[in-house]
Amino acid sequence: MLKNWLKIYWSNVLKNKIYFILTLVSLGVGFASVILSFVHYREEVSYDQDNPNKDNIFTVESILNTDTSWMKLPYPFGSKLQEESSHIVDYTYMDNYYGEGKIAIGGVIREVEKVGFVKSNFFSFFPSEIIKGDRSNPFSGPNTAVIAEEYAKQLFGDEDPIGKTVVCYKENYVISAIYKLKERRSSVMANILVNAVDQYEKEGIEQWGNYNSTIWLKLDDAKYTAEVEWLIKDILIRYVYASLAQDKGMSLEEYMVEEEGVTLDEFRALKDKGYKLHILSEQRMQKRSELSGTPEGATNVGRLNIIIGLSLLILILSVFNYINLSTAQAISRTREVGIRKTLGATKKNLIFQGLFEAFITSALACIIAFVLIEFTIPWLRVFLNSQMEVEGAYILPWLLLFMVCVILLVGIIPALFTASFKTLEVLKGEVNKSKKGKTLKNVMLVVQFTVACFFMVGSYIVYEQVTYMMNKDLGFKGDQVVIIPYLYKGPHGEKLNVYHSLKEEIMTLNGVEDISIASIGIGSNFGSSSSFLYKGNRVQGINVGMDYNYLDVLDIKMKEGRSLSSEFSTDSISNILISERTVYEMKEENPIGKTIEWNDRKLTIVGVVKDFNLYNLKADYAPLVFFSLKTISWVGLNSRQITVKVKGDNVEKTMNEIAKIWERRDVSEEPFSYEFLNKKYAKTFNNVKKERDVFLTLNAIVVFIALFGLYSLASFNINNRLKEVAIRKVLGASASSLLKQLSMQYVMMCLIGFGIAIFPSYYFLNKWLSDYAFRIDISVMPFVVSLLLILLLTGIVVFIKAWSATKINVLKYIKYE
Repeated sequence: MLKNWLKIYWSNVLKNKIYFILTLVSLGVGFASVILSFVHYREEVSYDQDNPNKDNIFTVESILNTDTSWMKLPYPFGSKLQEESSHIVDYTYMDNYYGEGKIAIGGVIREVEKVGFVKSNFFSFFPSEIIKGDRSNPFSGPNTAVIAEEYAKQLFGDEDPIGKTVVCYKENYVISAIYKLKERRSSVMANILVNAVDQYEKEGIEQWGNYNSTIWLKLDDAKYTAEVEWLIKDILIRYVYASLAQDKGMSLEEYMVEEEGVTLDEFRALKDKGYKLHILSEQRMQKRSELSGTPEGATNVGRLNIIIGLSLLILILSVFNYINLSTAQAISRTREVGIRKTLGATKKNLIFQGLFEAFITSALACIIAFVLIEFTIPWLRVFLNSQMEVEGAYILPWLLLFMVCVILLVGIIPALFTASFKTLEVLKGEVNKSKKGKTLKNVMLVVQFTVACFFMVGSYIVYEQVTYMMNKDLGFKGDQVVIIPYLYKGPHGEKLNVYHSLKEEIMTLNGVEDISIASIGIGSNFGSSSSFLYKGNRVQGINVGMDYNYLDVLDIKMKEGRSLSSEFSTDSISNILISERTVYEMKEENPIGKTIEWNDRKLTIVGVVKDFNLYNLKADYAPLVFFSLKTISWVGLNSRQITVKVKGDNVEKTMNEIAKIWERRDVSEEPFSYEFLNKKYAKTFNNVKKERDVFLTLNAIVVFIALFGLYSLASFNINNRLKEVAIRKVLGASASSLLKQLSMQYVMMCLIGFGIAIFPSYYFLNKWLSDYAFRIDISVMPFVVSLLLILLLTGIVVFIKAWSATKINVLKYIKYE
């Protein structure tokens, strides 16, 4: 029996070779897309899952207001929390980003990357196997480092790294141990860990207002999170606000009313000012990526869900194609079915035969899927910044589940369709007149059109958003502006004096138009933030210590008032600028001349700077407060890059001359490097570019599958109407009327699919755009263009087949009548 089924299957394959190959490719693409998306999802959700502390370790979100949260907590809170709560077993601090450094190997200085700044008890929170060194205390002393095993081999080969010195931000750290990175992904996968935070905490133990590092709390039971959140806020009140009130000679209640505008009880109840604990096991899958307190950061959950959803849609389309094609082919196999029924075949036999054929096709499609995976996974690892691996033990159960579903759908539906034929009817060849299965096929084709239209509209809107971002006026000009990292190697207090000296020398070069410095970095997140008080309203602003010409170098415009200038002595003492966003948060219509209270200092506003995009286009404009370098010295000393405006001609020569000055003056531990500001800012678009590329790639796949399904179904349907076409031609029907008769139903199905796609397209794409502070508005154009395109493609596909049908030899189809 199986042998006969196999012969019948192979015979039908040979009759419909092209359709068979396209079906296999379509189904293989569907399987491959689902497998790859699930593998990627598995890797993302696996972060920290083998950490024994994952359900008892929490990081703290400091909620400053409804718009601002920091995944940091001042150093004094750690010891105070452990002292006052019996449920906090331990705490640690670490920086939620990686740094860079240098190491000398054989007299050669080499750059090291992914350096993690942690506290010495790091491994009690994120345990790893210590290959060499003190297993109970890997950080065996102050200023020590622990290096990952694979990275040690990469740097040192067979040489023992123990005792070697790593230099990070002018501090020396001696490698005291080697640790093994786990096979499962972790939120901290540093190449080198240094216990720099020990010293940071020691220096900042009395600095209640400096949010420098991320804290991790180990609780004895996760049910006490709300209690700890309340305790952190209570400590803030007792140790920060109470002290400030005492300094002002006021009661705590009076101070809260004057400074915060609410009573003490009301402040305790505020949701937009307080603290929230986030569990380690869910850090990677944070929907808001800025709420990840880990160096590895959170994944793009939205993009991950989109990839999974779209891959499932591709598989569904592939299956629908297969079902449509199988039911269409069933029409041409009616005599075979009739003869087999005459010879005693039962409905059960026909169903099992359908399942057998579906099994073989699905198995072949799986082989194609794995071939596609083998070729595409290296590219996807780079594209998604992933280490995804296709593990058979994980994939096979899912693959078998998908295969069973596909086999049941594709095997049973066409089999039931053919099994329901009446023996006499099919032997007479009259089954073509029946409407069996037509509704089901049309519904599935409409679904394919709906999904294809959704992808077309989505791709158009995503492309529009990326184009908008690339061309938007950012509020500054960076095409001729060069950024030079400035990590001064000498005493910290001399940093600005050296800058002024460098400025004088660099300005003598012919290719340099201007040079400046500031404590912010456009397209970067470094900098500091402080709150100020204005008429009882507290505003959290980004501190910008800058040279007087900084705004001119970047061509940042003033909205009103004047810029800071060396001509006014008060501009280096008490005068400041603020941004438009700061004005908005101050709730002041006429800010010029108004005074704010900033860290117990009275500062006067003399100008308002037009808003510009500091971080990226997902983030809204930041509230900025601009000082001269001399007004608040520590703010200016936070500067980490020098900004140089160069002339357009012979830029390479100019930068080489600057490099010579840089190296001769020996100002930095880091080698001289530079980057054009516009290119640096363009990197902030990388994620949305990836989303665009995902949509465009999947759009091409989906449209191909949909058009293939349309062509296959149209081919079989039109082939079954060739006798009708021949009769119409004999009766005088023109070619144009025949074309209209054969193609109109597909155009109608296309229009119905497009109509169904309108609402989900608008809803989901609008939701995607809501992640961007600066976004396009969805217009009617994407829908019009997509409709015209899908109609054009549908028309071409159907026209090709319908036109060939009008050219048939009439005698061939009516000579038997």
